[in-house]
Amino acid sequence: MSGLIGFLQSFNELLTAGIAITAFSLLLYALSFNLRDRVARTFALILVCVVIVFVGEAFAGVAGSLRWIEIWQKFQWVGIILLPTVYLHFSDALLATTGRPSRGRRRFWIRVAYFISGFFLVSLAFSWLVGPLVINGQPAPHLQRTTLTWVFSLLYLAGMVLAWINFVRAFRRTVTSTSRRRMAYLIIGACSQPLRPLYASQLLPARPWPAPIQCVPDTPPCAS
Repeated sequence: MSGLIGFLQSFNELLTAGIAITAFSLLLYALSFNLRDRVARTFALILVCVVIVFVGEAFAGVAGSLRWIEIWQKFQWVGIILLPTVYLHFSDALLATTGRPSRGRRRFWIRVAYFISGFFLVSLAFSWLVGPLVINGQPAPHLQRTTLTWVFSLLYLAGMVLAWINFVRAFRRTVTSTSRRRMAYLIIGACSQPLRPLYASQLLPARPWPAPIQCVPDTPPCAS
């Protein structure tokens, strides 16, 4: 059993690093597009969020101290917080290209979504969204979940559902087979990793800790 866990840990580390490198490469390619176009701009923002998530996960997995594990996991949460809002923004831009621009309602809710994301970013800084690092957590050290974490999870899923509704509407509004094929490529490329970042907070450690780390009560958890 320990051999299987070790294999999964190594595979997770390689997969995370591979996704981070691929996403960064795609981001550099996307930056060569005309960023004044809403679709290209929001697609690049999706890639920025994905890079943040998986770079944070990769560095947290190889960090040499508990302090840096916590820092990188919180950095990872920045991308997780922004991802559903950016997806919603991207779906609106894609729907607008089919001749169905926002008449004000979709744009209003996108602004509300960015405001909510800003609130969660502030809550992350004050450790309201996630708590301190659970050092002896199983199967790996992770940030403590709070009530606000579950609220965010529900809003995350709601944002993804609304984005997919817009994607389906955009796909149905395309007429020719070539347009449908290109639309499908764009949607699949943008949405290949929509749900994994939500629970990518070290479910498998990149490397096991040799022994439980004990902390002195009523003191910051193992600051070194």
